Amino acid sequence: MNAFHTTLIKIDNNVEKLREELHQFMQRFDLSRQLKPRDEFTQHNSASRELIQAAVAKLKSVSTHHPDYNQLVIMAGSVLSSTGDMAEAESLFLQARNEAQNQADKALASFNLFQIRLRCQTYDKALADLQTAIDIDSQRYALHHVEKYPIQQILGAGGMGCVFLCHDQWGENQVVVKCFWEGRKGRRETVFKEAMLMRNLAGDYVPKPIDCDYTDTLRQERPYFVTEYIPQALDGEAWLAQHGKLDLRTGLAVGLQIAKGLQVAHKKGIYHLDLKPANLLLKQTQSGLTVKIIDFGLARVATSLKQQAVMTASRSDKSVFAQHIFGTLDYAPPEQLGETRYGEPGAKSDIFAFGATWYRLLSSESPRFPHPSELPNVPELQSLLLDCLKPHPEKRPDIDSVIARLSGLLKTQQLKPGDVFRDPLKESGLGPEMVVIPAGQFRMGDIQDTGGDDEKPVHDLSVKSFAMGRYPLTVGEFRQFVEATEYKAETGDGSYVVKEGKWQQVEDANWRNPYFPQEDDQPVVCISWNDAMVYIDWLTQQTGQAYCLPSEAQWEYAARAGTDTDYWWGNEIGKNRANSYKSGSQWSGKQTAPVGSFEPNPFGLYDTAGNVWEWCADGWHDNYEGAPTDGSVWEGDGSLFVLRGGSWFDVALWLRSSFRYRRPRTDRYLIFGVRLAMIL
Repeated sequence: MNAFHTTLIKIDNNVEKLREELHQFMQRFDLSRQLKPRDEFTQHNSASRELIQAAVAKLKSVSTHHPDYNQLVIMAGSVLSSTGDMAEAESLFLQARNEAQNQADKALASFNLFQIRLRCQTYDKALADLQTAIDIDSQRYALHHVEKYPIQQILGAGGMGCVFLCHDQWGENQVVVKCFWEGRKGRRETVFKEAMLMRNLAGDYVPKPIDCDYTDTLRQERPYFVTEYIPQALDGEAWLAQHGKLDLRTGLAVGLQIAKGLQVAHKKGIYHLDLKPANLLLKQTQSGLTVKIIDFGLARVATSLKQQAVMTASRSDKSVFAQHIFGTLDYAPPEQLGETRYGEPGAKSDIFAFGATWYRLLSSESPRFPHPSELPNVPELQSLLLDCLKPHPEKRPDIDSVIARLSGLLKTQQLKPGDVFRDPLKESGLGPEMVVIPAGQFRMGDIQDTGGDDEKPVHDLSVKSFAMGRYPLTVGEFRQFVEATEYKAETGDGSYVVKEGKWQQVEDANWRNPYFPQEDDQPVVCISWNDAMVYIDWLTQQTGQAYCLPSEAQWEYAARAGTDTDYWWGNEIGKNRANSYKSGSQWSGKQTAPVGSFEPNPFGLYDTAGNVWEWCADGWHDNYEGAPTDGSVWEGDGSLFVLRGGSWFDVALWLRSSFRYRRPRTDRYLIFGVRLAMIL
């Protein structure tokens, strides 16, 4: 045997020793050539780290031309990544991909790069790496059926899986696909039962489920779950980063929405078990800040890396991905963190997570060490939240108690004159915007002596504080009520409209078809006093608040807003101050204007002059002789009810703050609308 052959044998022996050394590390720490997210939570000590670093250093003595070199590089990268050295592992996998001798090695190196870059949150590169691996071997590396849901971008990754923004198979709609790291096996209908059941139970509180399946249906591996995509929505952490903590009233409304979503699920024995700000989608809508809870019903689909994180002693050397998972532990109760004395996780586990999540949203601080000083100075709120965070499940309130206490907080929340608020609806969304009107005294009636006898005598009144609709009720708000109740406001003989130059009652005229185009932000018309009262009954039931029609005195007090002129801005109608006949606006004499199109009065109310007539609670009286002086409703004989404010169709005289009109309670006109009031 010559020296050349002796050298080759020596090299082969060194390569074999290195392979065996790396293989032993992989066996010892349950690693494989293909990276798994759980690898990062491998328990290492200083000795094992030093041994791994020494083994990896031996790669330098192996020729890159050796036929086994690439396999050694991939093994070394896998072992090294488990120690948290992502930069060196990334370098090794890049080298392995660039020098791959076959497509299989290139695909494996690319997939491992995807895992490394996912942990570092370099999502664009990670997606390109995953796509490379899928293009070579989709059966092995695709995390979902990519031909059915082509990937657009990575939205994020966590302890349960990776989330993609995809197109549907027709390329028409965007969807969200959540792919799980470690799924449970079983019939699809069984494994995904709770997640799909949430579609019917809590559709208002969760994104709409669309599809679910296994990527490998034969082996029941790599499950994924598809939901609707909600544009412009931010998860709770992103919302805090962009907008800061929630103000008190918004925080109460958001907390109530979350609690109601949990209530619906808990009644069917479904628990979230991973509630946290990152699993909330918040979106600002016309109805206020709305919330959707994501990952509901998925606890039975896949296991989480949370338990691996709990058992990890060292955290400082981990990736951004791992730090994110460590952060989720702050939202988990003791019974989910190995404290078996507290029993199995269940409904009360969600209560703890709710408390921690709500604390984070209200304070923008970590819930790990909650302190009342970080919360709004409302003792009842602080007490509720800290009750939710009690270590023992039996000492935490149930979800019904949480909702009752939250609702009470909303009712008793102190409001100042000028504050704008919206009450949460029981089913979903928020009610109309309301403005707190201050208590005060005013002179009611024809102060300027420009009206008729029905506006006299001018008299002094005292009015308690109340709330008034910031705008007239809109088409969108009335539609929300109709869709929720199936109420028919199109019955009877239709509505009065101007047709062929004269008023006519037309059977097919109604709030949906007032004979001019209407959008959701325009005031609803063609509704009667009776229609308004049915809406108010529904809103009161939905919110638990005392909504009503304003008394005639409340209406004039709010419309005047401290003035004694014909209009709140003066004694002349002027140009483009309101929507009425010949008022100079683009809608003048044609149709309604979108609410809020003109300047508000000093109380912050829009459209008190013009746009639509507004029903009041009072019955009609021919003058003010004997009228109440405390702002209360003046009952009539029930034949006629008061309307105030004038409309887009009317002349300036009829828009005066003191002008009065009346019609039967069943009448519907294309100029009649409503503005709400509320007892505080």
